[in-house]
Amino acid sequence: MSQATPQHRAIADYLTDAFGGEIRVMGQSYHDGLSVNVLVSSGAPEGDYLSCSTIGLSDRELVLEDEPMGFGVELCGALYADEMPFVEMLADIAHEVQTGEWSIGLGTILPDVVQAYFPGSTMQHLLLVHPFFWDEDFGVFEQDGRKTVWLQIIPISGSEFELAEEEGLEALEEKLEASGADVFDLLRAPVV
Repeated sequence: MSQATPQHRAIADYLTDAFGGEIRVMGQSYHDGLSVNVLVSSGAPEGDYLSCSTIGLSDRELVLEDEPMGFGVELCGALYADEMPFVEMLADIAHEVQTGEWSIGLGTILPDVVQAYFPGSTMQHLLLVHPFFWDEDFGVFEQDGRKTVWLQIIPISGSEFELAEEEGLEALEEKLEASGADVFDLLRAPVV
């Protein structure tokens, strides 16, 4: 587990207040010496959901197309899922971002991620969106001149990915909303 800095503790406190439920922080270390912490909240904000968020990914400023954005990003999500694969998936994505293998931003689709952690899921990919599951004010944290924002993962199917590629993300988001899709269910039927 990486060393907890005052900023990491402040982010953990922010997440604890936002998520509620039973809170734990789990760490995952990698062969290159990097590590990622993931805060897990069971039963939050309600029912059988797991809410999870990385802590520490935001230490690095987000850079898009060689342009520094002035803030760091953490990844979060809520799923009906087993804890360990969910934590491992978020940690592994964060590690890929830390090493520069992946870049992330609003509307990014991470291809072929889900099946490695949740075999048998009807979903294959992850779409990154503005957080919408928790309190409406959740998703932006500022302390000591540092700004952190969150991107929420939404599992999507192969056909939904194709719709986003062909007609744009807005078309996919409208279809998901109109159908009432439970985007927290890894076994849901695709909307297209």
